[in-house]
Amino acid sequence: MSIERELIKRSDSKCELCGTDENLKVYVVPPSKTESLDKALMACNTCVDQIDNPDHTDVNHWRCLNDSMWSEHQAVQVLAWRMLSRLRKEGWPQDLLDMM
Repeated sequence: MSIERELIKRSDSKCELCGTDENLKVYVVPPSKTESLDKALMACNTCVDQIDNPDHTDVNHWRCLNDSMWSEHQAVQVLAWRMLSRLRKEGWPQDLLDMM
């Protein structure tokens, strides 16, 4: 089974960060360049754009991390921590980081 198919199955065809079911693709967590289940996740274009382009960040979009940070999958946990760390000056992300 391909990585994409396994991620679609794992994520129930939803972004593993925000939960949307539109415009999904496999996202490999940097610095890794190889697709594997523990280094990749299913993510939507909105999340990927904001991860890769910090100047495009919509802080309220990332409130979804309140749920996704508890994922059992390492790639989702890593990206949740990175985004919360990036947004920590907003206040509410620091509370979530403290829980992690």
